[in-house]
Amino acid sequence: MRLILKAAAACVTALSLSQAAHAAPQLLGVVATVAPLKFECEGGLCRADVSTFCMQSERETPDRHQSYRAHNPDVFRVVASTADGNLVRVALEDAQFRSERGYTATRVQIQTKWLAMQGLTPVGLEVDKGGVLVPMPLIGDANPIKPGEVEYAMTSLQPVAEKIFKKHGVNYEATQIVNRVLNEIPARGRLAKNDRANLWQNTFDETARESVGAAMHRAADVVGYCQVRTKHGRFFSVRRCLEQRLDGMLMNINTDYWKAVQPGF
Repeated sequence: MRLILKAAAACVTALSLSQAAHAAPQLLGVVATVAPLKFECEGGLCRADVSTFCMQSERETPDRHQSYRAHNPDVFRVVASTADGNLVRVALEDAQFRSERGYTATRVQIQTKWLAMQGLTPVGLEVDKGGVLVPMPLIGDANPIKPGEVEYAMTSLQPVAEKIFKKHGVNYEATQIVNRVLNEIPARGRLAKNDRANLWQNTFDETARESVGAAMHRAADVVGYCQVRTKHGRFFSVRRCLEQRLDGMLMNINTDYWKAVQPGF
């Protein structure tokens, strides 16, 4: 139990001493998408937030806007619309990755110019399973990512994470659905009253009652909770509430992962 609590503390709280020494933060595993995450586009940039998880309890949680790179960029694809309205998938290019809420969310941002040159308009982002994000090196890093560290994460830690995801089944699938809904909401400001009330239907083209499956029902409960709490003034926006609830769901799954990779378990 001590090892588990120690791991959780390492992932959730960044120690000031380590920050002062500029130690590299943890590698992040990327949660696969079940449907494209909607891009929010403005001024030649498009962005979407992917769910991530802490792969290394021994390293510190990333600060907000910590820069990362994709170790295996081929797991990411841009869904884009052609001039005649057809959808195509293209490899992700010219992307920036920055941690958004500790280890549970990373913002992926792309330039749109390279897509426009091909006559394409970005629509959303797809992610396959197995993605790993590596922190960009810092000048004076006292504990950088070492040779072989990423490979170990890919071959030894990622398979454990996949087993934990399967173990959590419904709740894991619900995190994927909730994150899809979250990306339907602008990162700034608040939804109009009607958009807030019809958020589920606007996302899935069906009401929550019409949705089928335990994971959809679990996700609908989370969205409904946030709609009510925001309506009553408990949260500034549905998005802020969904971020909090989603982070909690991911942390619960991550705790089982930390336990699974501890020696002796």
